[in-house]
Amino acid sequence: MVSSEKEITFDEMDMEGIQDPHNDGLMITLYMANHFVRRILVDTGSSINIVLLDALKRMNIPEAEIIKRSSVLKGFRGETKHTIGEIKLPIYIEGVNSIQKFCVIDTLSSYNVILGRPCIHEMKAVPSTYHQSVKLPTPWGTVKIMGDQQELKECYKTSVKSTTKPQQA
Repeated sequence: MVSSEKEITFDEMDMEGIQDPHNDGLMITLYMANHFVRRILVDTGSSINIVLLDALKRMNIPEAEIIKRSSVLKGFRGETKHTIGEIKLPIYIEGVNSIQKFCVIDTLSSYNVILGRPCIHEMKAVPSTYHQSVKLPTPWGTVKIMGDQQELKECYKTSVKSTTKPQQA
């Protein structure tokens, strides 16, 4: 959806179709590297953009395109992950192209991509978890990308199953 307003705002009309009340994160689908990529978590708390190695493989992007540069990432639970390297990938949104740098990790995750502040800020995007959408300015007006609450709930169920330990009697 494109509107011509210059100011980015959210209102009650943006809540149409949203399952509320909720405490959901924001997960979207974008066109990246000539593929529709689902399960993209928009994470304003992340200082980097992340793509999973498996997602790159599904997009038929060869590992040779990854610039080998290992870094250590610290997760929310304090765990550390080593990156394989970095890769630049194009993102296309309603006529706007952006090349973004991603750290590549080889791990299991419910998400394919985590869009952090570098992408959010460069694209001047304004995410709203409450409204389950991201809005960003384009030369043609403001674009709104809707989140997918149902897909997010499936991701959450998958991640809870994989991280919970059976309780002993």
